[in-house]
Amino acid sequence: MSNVSFVDDNLILSECFVQRRYDNLKRMILEKSFEFTDFIIEANEIFAFHVSKNNPLSKIYEMDCYVVKFVFSSISQLHEDKQEEILRQLLEKLDNYIKSHSGYYNLRIPTHIVDLLKAVNIVFEDTIFCGGTVEEVIHGKFVDNCNENNLDIKFPEKVLIDENKELLMGMTLESFKSYQGQYHVSNVTQGKAGIIYENWIRESMESIENKNMVVASKDNIPVGFVTIKETDNAVEGVLSAVDPGNRKLGAYRAMISFLINYANENKKSFVTSTQFDNYIVQGVWNSLGLKPFYSIYNIHIDNR
Repeated sequence: MSNVSFVDDNLILSECFVQRRYDNLKRMILEKSFEFTDFIIEANEIFAFHVSKNNPLSKIYEMDCYVVKFVFSSISQLHEDKQEEILRQLLEKLDNYIKSHSGYYNLRIPTHIVDLLKAVNIVFEDTIFCGGTVEEVIHGKFVDNCNENNLDIKFPEKVLIDENKELLMGMTLESFKSYQGQYHVSNVTQGKAGIIYENWIRESMESIENKNMVVASKDNIPVGFVTIKETDNAVEGVLSAVDPGNRKLGAYRAMISFLINYANENKKSFVTSTQFDNYIVQGVWNSLGLKPFYSIYNIHIDNR
């Protein structure tokens, strides 16, 4: 399939990928169910972008930081001269917007839309390539019980979370100590990149409840967890960590297999994402049957 609809939302796109249908998403885009900062209509199709302020980063860096996402009602994954020209015009609109709104921008470029990549290279000169992420999904399949060490895998009681918040926080910060994300790559943001992820972890831990996380325990002591986001159609694995001293217990594989089966029991997909170079985690996913369905390049533009 060369023509698809696109919105930078993994839970919506995973449903399209599983069903091999984009007609409902296309209808939503044409009805302008999503926010657009600016757009072009060509042959009754919408080509749009949306700029939103990244408030946590803006606070950390004391400057305006923005995220740019794209929306297309119908887009070819193959090169077409006319399509490249439309996307060039769209990015010229974005370029004008950026020039009139000083700040630091992260453009999330879907890797499968070649003409958008070509248009980025034509329109923008001083960009910072900061790697990318891949989204993976599994639907309609049970997987084998991967809990070889008989860990207690479950949605925990609130008391377990309350009693072990410091332990959970500690293992998460330790797990992310050597993490290298997109903000570590950019020379503009690298100095405070660690603070970004530490703040994200702290905010995530403050909002966890027994209904939005799965915990793996050994002898009633947590050794790992995965926080989740759940919709009518999908369960997303968001933040995960395993106690570095208990990695050999297989807690991560056990928790992901638990979530895959939980999603399947509820007739939902399981979705999750990571950096391109996080090969160990992707290896676990692929061995359990997850498949990639889209990916993003992070391209930064410094216009302070």
